[in-house]
Amino acid sequence: MFKNTAFNKFSTYFLTMIFLLFNCQVIAKNFGCENPLILSSTIDWYPYIYMSPEGVSMGADIELLRIILNEVGCELKVVHFPERRSLFELKKGNVDIGLGASFNKERAQAYWYSNQYRHEINQFAYRTNDRSISESTNIKNIIESDKIIAINLAGWYGEEIEKAKADSNNFIYSDTVSKRLKMLNYERVDIVIDDSIVLCHELNRLPFPEITIHSSVLYETPIYFLFNKKTVSKSFIDKFNKALEEMRISGQLKQHYIDNLHVTCSVN
Repeated sequence: MFKNTAFNKFSTYFLTMIFLLFNCQVIAKNFGCENPLILSSTIDWYPYIYMSPEGVSMGADIELLRIILNEVGCELKVVHFPERRSLFELKKGNVDIGLGASFNKERAQAYWYSNQYRHEINQFAYRTNDRSISESTNIKNIIESDKIIAINLAGWYGEEIEKAKADSNNFIYSDTVSKRLKMLNYERVDIVIDDSIVLCHELNRLPFPEITIHSSVLYETPIYFLFNKKTVSKSFIDKFNKALEEMRISGQLKQHYIDNLHVTCSVN
């Protein structure tokens, strides 16, 4: 009798542990964190993402992502592709996360959007001795004057720029901001369009004193993280957004960007 009772207790314990282990695996699978989540990104979009001399992926956006993923019990793996390739790999389901994304209805059908984590303002840099640009009040005048514009092919800068890209041959594409600014410095292009914070930081790093940022604002948009619906669950998104909002309410989110931006570049 004693042996049977002990055996029954052991059997019950064993079955309970098997059930809990299986149930935890199912929950982890549904939640989306049983394996490290993969982010695909460029290595040159300072200060949001860049590579340290030791080969470590760093930057304000990546560090924010790491903080939130750690809060919800997930790990991050970073792989690097050019921006258009990153979107392709995300679409195929080979990676889980994209960053620095503006909202797009078509994209929202394929991906989960996080809550907004920062705000982006698009402006353009130009050579200060180019008076025709310095005195221009809008991008339309600059395009109509046949100025050459360097831009990121994968970026979104508003309907006006998208229409101009389709209607004119004024645009030149290059894969990094630093390359585009070097082209501007060497007078191969006349303006460089990008996120104002990125332009500001690059001009603080590069020895181009004759380049400045025009006061005109081309486009403003909220910025989000993207998550692949094929690999990440809605319950994960809810938990991620909860952690992000707690950072916003506490002021930690704003402080994060203050700590990670150059003092001469404003926080959006």
